Amino acid sequence: MSLVVRVIAPTGRDTQLITEALHRNGLAAESCGNLPALLKVVSDHVIGPLLIAEEALSLASIQQLGKLIEHQPAWSDLPILILTSSGRETPDNYSLEQRLLPLGAPVLLERPVRTMTLVSSARAALRARQRQYEVRDALRQRDEAMAELKQERETLHVMLDNLPVGILLAKPNGEVILGNRSVEQIFRHPILPTPDIESHAHWVAFHPDGHRITGEEYPLARAMRTGCTIPPEDYLYRRGDGTLAWVRFAAAPIFDDKGEVSGGVVAISDIDQQKRAESALMQSEKLAAVGRLAASISHEINNPLEAVTNLLYLVEQAAQDPEIRRLVTTAQEELLRVSQIVTHTLRFHRQSTKPRAITAEELLEPTLGLYRARLRNAHIELEMQHRGAGSAVCYEGDIRQVLNNLLVNAIDSMRAGGRLIIRTSKSRLRNAGMEGIRITIADTGHGIPQKDMRHIFEPFYTTKGINGTGLGLWISQGIITKHHGHLQIRSRAQGDRTGTVVSIVLPTESMDSLHSRRALR
Repeated sequence: MSLVVRVIAPTGRDTQLITEALHRNGLAAESCGNLPALLKVVSDHVIGPLLIAEEALSLASIQQLGKLIEHQPAWSDLPILILTSSGRETPDNYSLEQRLLPLGAPVLLERPVRTMTLVSSARAALRARQRQYEVRDALRQRDEAMAELKQERETLHVMLDNLPVGILLAKPNGEVILGNRSVEQIFRHPILPTPDIESHAHWVAFHPDGHRITGEEYPLARAMRTGCTIPPEDYLYRRGDGTLAWVRFAAAPIFDDKGEVSGGVVAISDIDQQKRAESALMQSEKLAAVGRLAASISHEINNPLEAVTNLLYLVEQAAQDPEIRRLVTTAQEELLRVSQIVTHTLRFHRQSTKPRAITAEELLEPTLGLYRARLRNAHIELEMQHRGAGSAVCYEGDIRQVLNNLLVNAIDSMRAGGRLIIRTSKSRLRNAGMEGIRITIADTGHGIPQKDMRHIFEPFYTTKGINGTGLGLWISQGIITKHHGHLQIRSRAQGDRTGTVVSIVLPTESMDSLHSRRALR
């Protein structure tokens, strides 16, 4: 940037002499006619020092120049050199000083001015003005860098807050300085004040074996202490609502230019549903294996049972002693009960490859056969009400699984005994526009609280604590939906009469046949 000293001396040859002297000494200078005209030109341009003769300063021009100085940017202090009359102390000198107050602190050069003094003052003014513009450029660069940094920080925060993974950033001493929104969503509490490593223990978590983690054991602290990346590790975390959930931590150190640890970052993932799904899948596989084993054993037992039944019949026919005949009859009755249990077990685990028509009684009989003894031992009175429901088209194994889930829930809710009412009747699926059958299972148990009712079909939500997986009703609803049926639950947990009523409606014909019949109309 090349700055120019603008000279304003309206009388005599002062302007010419001053500019020539400055030019001879290598300084850029130009003459200007009058101050008002100059101010109009330089208000929107780079302006260098002003060298003004006293006689060019009228009251109006001083006020105009004073406004320019008053509205300067913070970095600017426009150098002004004023050529005054001789140095004698007169009232006029005092009057000039008063008039120049709006101009701040101009440099006064008394006439006659030595060339060396003039050049030195002009050079100092140019150098000062040059520095001011350098400060301006530095401030602009700083502001641009800060604006860019602010934009990058805002972008980073938006990105972090929209990540499904929780992110925490810490200083080397363990102080957490940044955390995204997912941390609060996963932990269900605000980010805790964490000024040092020891305070990390305020985040309550447990190892898989059950013992609590100390502040130094967290992956973030270990990553900064060792300078090594810590691979994903699973912990059981106590969330803000008091529940325990599985979370996964993975941490890494942050290094500065010298290769020293300057901080650390940890990524937090919510794996609670994944863990529960894995556990439920393992449990389901175990149950399926047990079911297949039970079906296999039942099939193998059925053959010798028939042989024993035949042998008992022959013994009964040959026996002459009435007491022996009575004992044989009792043995036949008990053997019949065993045979029925084996038959129910085989039918319960039998799955068809395509839906077929089956009555409500046929669906219920194998399931009830497995629980009659349990009902009797639990002092639960069973009441059956069949009202000509007819047949439903379904995968019988899937529907028996649903009925099994509902019966287990009903029995579990009546620990002190009660009544279990099962009713079958005709119904209609209004949304699908077809006939159906309804199976209703009602119990007089403790009921389901209203706060739990809105969550009962969510996976892994259970009111049975460690005794439940939270998958029974979720799976049951999926099965009924697959059959284009309807599952409804009503419950009451307060008052004198508590209990739960579950209603299942199944179509009496398959969706394919219904569509075909409609197409022919």
